[in-house]
Amino acid sequence: MTKHLKTHWRACGLALIAATAQLAFTAPVQAQAAPDTLAKVRSEGVIRLGVRDNAAPFAYVDAKGKPGGFTWDVCRAMVKNLEAELGRPIEIKVVPNAFAAPFDLLKDGRIDMQCGATTHSAERAKQADFSNTFFVSGIAVAYRKEDVQYANPLKFGRVAVLANSTAAKIMERRMGAKGSASIDTMVPVKSYEEGVAKLKAKEADTLFADSVLIPLDPAIDRRRSLETVEPYALMMRKGDRAFVDAVDRALMKVLSGPQARQFATDAKLDGRLNVLTPEAWRRGSKEPAPQMY
Repeated sequence: MTKHLKTHWRACGLALIAATAQLAFTAPVQAQAAPDTLAKVRSEGVIRLGVRDNAAPFAYVDAKGKPGGFTWDVCRAMVKNLEAELGRPIEIKVVPNAFAAPFDLLKDGRIDMQCGATTHSAERAKQADFSNTFFVSGIAVAYRKEDVQYANPLKFGRVAVLANSTAAKIMERRMGAKGSASIDTMVPVKSYEEGVAKLKAKEADTLFADSVLIPLDPAIDRRRSLETVEPYALMMRKGDRAFVDAVDRALMKVLSGPQARQFATDAKLDGRLNVLTPEAWRRGSKEPAPQMY
C-alpha cells in the first residue's frame, strides 16, 4: 500500500503530496485493534462458550438446555484453572449452536470460544485460532452389514457426508480427482444420526464421517482403517494471542492430569482412545490435520 502511494505521488507532483499529507492529518486511518478476550474476561468475570448442540459424546445440549459431553467437561475444568490464573471467579454463559455457526459467532463476539468436536485444519486456521489438541479422531467409512462389498476401500457408491464438514471437503476433492475410487454421488446430511438413518433406509451406501461421532448401530459396520487423522481443538478468534496462550496453559493442566481420563470414562470414550490422544495429552500439540487428499 505505502509503495503504491509513493509511486502515485511522484507521478502527480508535489501539489498532490501536500494535499494528501493535509488529508492524512485531518482524517487519520485507524488500524483495527487486535481482540483481547483475556482482558475482557478479567474485567467482566464472564466467558461465553459456544457448545455444539448435537456432537455427542463430545458436546451436546439436552432437551432442557443443559450442555454435556467430554469437551464440555474439559472446557468447564479449563475455566476453573483460568479462574485461578486470573484470581477471580468466572461465570460461564452457554451459547448452543449448530455445526457451521461458530465462525460467525466468534467474529461477531457472541462467543469467546467454541467447545465441540472441531477439527483443527490448516484451512480453518486461516479464519480462527486453535488451542492445543484435546482429542485425536479420524474419518471412517460406515456401511450396512448386509452390503459387504462396501468393505472394499475403493467402493463408496452413494456416500453420505455431513454438509460443510472436513469429510465433505475431502470427498469433494476425491470425486474431482477421478482416481481409482468408485464414488457415485455425495448425499449431504445434517447430522450423523441422519447419516446412519439414510444407510439403513438404503438412501446412501456409505457414510464418510468422524469415527467417534458415528452412532453405534447393530445394522451398521465400519472399515477397519481410518481415512484421515482429525485433531480436535477449542476454537477462538483469530489473532487473540493472549487469550489463546492462557487457554492453552489452563487446558494442559486438565489434559496432563487424571481429569482427562475420568472425563473420557464419563463420556464412554475409553474404548475409542487411540494412541495419538494420550500422546497429545502428555506433550501438547498444535499441529493441524495432515493434508491427505
